[in-house]
Amino acid sequence: MDDIQVIVTGECPNPCPWEYTGFTTIPDTSCKLFAQCRNGNPIGEFECFGEYIFDEAKGGCDVVSDIESECQPVSCPLPPTVPPTASPTITAVPVTENPTPAPRPTPLPTPIFVSFLSFIDARRASIETTVLQSANGPSTAYTIEGLMSALDIVVNQFPSDKTFFVGENNGKLTGLEYGLVNFAAFVSQAMSEGIRMDSCDEWNTDYIFHDNTEKFPLSNACGQYKRSYDTEICRSTEPFECLIDESMEVTAVDKNQNFTTGKTGPPAFSCKPHDGSSFPGYYDAFDDVVVETAYSNSLGRTDVAGCCWWKRGALMTGGRCAFGKLNKYVGKDAADSRGIYVYPDIDFCLRPESVCDHIRTQELRWLIGFLDWSGRVETYVDSYTGWSYMNELKQFVDNGMIGDDFIDAVTNIVTRNCHNQECAEDWGTDPDKDYFELNRRIDFRNVMTNVLTLPLTFPPTVTPTTRSPTFSPTLTMSPTPRPTRRPVVALSPNSTCKCKSNRLLFASIAVLTWCVCGCSNIFF
Repeated sequence: MDDIQVIVTGECPNPCPWEYTGFTTIPDTSCKLFAQCRNGNPIGEFECFGEYIFDEAKGGCDVVSDIESECQPVSCPLPPTVPPTASPTITAVPVTENPTPAPRPTPLPTPIFVSFLSFIDARRASIETTVLQSANGPSTAYTIEGLMSALDIVVNQFPSDKTFFVGENNGKLTGLEYGLVNFAAFVSQAMSEGIRMDSCDEWNTDYIFHDNTEKFPLSNACGQYKRSYDTEICRSTEPFECLIDESMEVTAVDKNQNFTTGKTGPPAFSCKPHDGSSFPGYYDAFDDVVVETAYSNSLGRTDVAGCCWWKRGALMTGGRCAFGKLNKYVGKDAADSRGIYVYPDIDFCLRPESVCDHIRTQELRWLIGFLDWSGRVETYVDSYTGWSYMNELKQFVDNGMIGDDFIDAVTNIVTRNCHNQECAEDWGTDPDKDYFELNRRIDFRNVMTNVLTLPLTFPPTVTPTTRSPTFSPTLTMSPTPRPTRRPVVALSPNSTCKCKSNRLLFASIAVLTWCVCGCSNIFF
């Protein structure tokens, strides 16, 4: 990484002090521009927009009124003066006819994340034509620009234990192949989750067949197929779930536009307060109307108060723990509590639909999926059998990338929250959605062969590059008063829950794993 140079425009070619690592103001920019430095070299340039200027103490942008001393002029740092040294005494040395040349120094290995990002970046066109294809043609909801921007964030700006696994420096091609197969598994699942239906928001699909017609409860916004999004809480060691606010009103950006010819289909999911007498009702597919009456979903819910946590993004990630962790790691909470300025203007607990309607939605749609993957798939370990995703990933690569057992297990983790069939009914699956193994096997092999050309037969050419991300904190949101939280039964890490398998699987250092049970849902 140290050999990567970023040429900073302006009068100061290198604003980084000698051997300095961190963030520093770029001179003569009124504190609007700042550079990221590593060992005295600039490796990234950032900009603060609107009323924000760079605050050296916080290492990021902040509003002018919140900074005690406003922008102070800075000068371009100069390299240290090297004192002159005395001329050495030269002693004649006998010259041999055939001197032995000094051995060349061993070059430092290229950092694995540089190799990985360069490899993926070189395959943009193939990703667009193979991965980013919806059922109706090229996807508009998921773009290559959003994917690459999100990858840069999850590799370089996420906490170290939440970053997307890109491989390891083991001195072999397999080190990079580990990361590439992990990427292939991720995008092949995303193809069946969000990309094929070309939607950022979850659709209403969990119908009840009654009176010779399909009825879609609008309270499915609270959860579909045995899941209850608003009662899924984080593990006690990471209590980051969003609080339930029954006064929130949120409407999804997307709905199924191709429901059935001549039919409007169920409306987009929404949440709103409940006054005790009115109900959202259900969509009647036969009459193509919404009937506003008390009509429960599969878990008995008839209202949508506080039910703003439906699934969103590339992997269709839902539940208030997921949005709470997104807020904690890269949202407003990250800026306020840890000085991490990725999305300082977004409180994902107050505006979960920001994933789909914010100005940076194209990267957020991927980012929430990457966070789900790193926390729920990469850290997956079966506490009963010891089956581990990371171990199986490496064994799959080491054994020649043969067979379907690996990707079938990944499909089970993503769709059923368990790597085998023993707990397949912990999460119900949508019979009308592309959840099943065959299509995901095909997608996985297609990405492996036609996009990533795996297995590798020679080291890829790496051209180190750096991106210059910017962020635009434009919103100032006042906290909305929250009512008393709905009672939720939290289970201790060693509790059991009355699932069909009569056990609760715990993932080692898991972040986004959850179990849906007859009692409470633990999301960790």
